[in-house]
Amino acid sequence: MAKQERAERTRANLIRAAAAVFDEVGYERATLAVISDHAQVTKGALSFHFAAKSDLARAVQAEACATSGAALKVCAERSGPAFQAVVDMTYTLVGLLESDVVTRAGVRLARELETPEDPALHCHVNWLGSLFQALRRAEADGTALPGADARSAAALVMSVIVGAETMARTRADRAFGEARPAPRETAQEWLGRMWHVVRPVLAPAA
Repeated sequence: MAKQERAERTRANLIRAAAAVFDEVGYERATLAVISDHAQVTKGALSFHFAAKSDLARAVQAEACATSGAALKVCAERSGPAFQAVVDMTYTLVGLLESDVVTRAGVRLARELETPEDPALHCHVNWLGSLFQALRRAEADGTALPGADARSAAALVMSVIVGAETMARTRADRAFGEARPAPRETAQEWLGRMWHVVRPVLAPAA
C-alpha cells in the first residue's frame, strides 16, 4: 500500500510539473528532461509513469477537466436562481485560470494539440456543456430571458471567460487611448466589467 501511495504521489507530482512547463513554454518547446527536473524525479521514474510527452499532455488535460468540472458541478448544485449559477461558474473558471496551473495548461494544450471533442479531455467542451445546461435551467426558471438560443448564450458566456483572462494579461493602455499606464486589473475585475455589459442581454432586470 505504501508503495502504491508513493507511485500515486509521484504521478500527481509529474502531472503538476508538466502542467507548469506546458503553461510556461507550450507543448512543442517542453521536454521530458525539463519536466523531470521540475518534478525532481529521474527520467526513469517519469518514463515508468508516462511513456511519451503526449501521454503527459493527455494526463494534464484530463486533470484540468476533472478539476474544473468538479468546481462547475458545485456551482450547478447550489440552490437558488439558475442564472446565478451561470454567473458563479464564470467567476469559478476565471479564478481557476488565475490560480491553478493545471487548468491553465489544460486550456493551452487544447488549443495547441488536436484534441477530441471529449469533455473529459477538452476544457472548453467541458465548460460549454455545463454553461449550456445551466442556461437551459435558467430559461426554465425564468431567470434568463425567454427565447434566447442557449447555444449562442453559452458561446457568449465562454467568450466572456476567455476575454477576461486575456485582458488581465494584456497591457491595453494605448488601445484605450490612455496616456499613462493604468493599474492592471485582475481577470475577476474584468469579468465584473464584462458582466455589467452582457447581463442585460441574457437576463431580465433584477
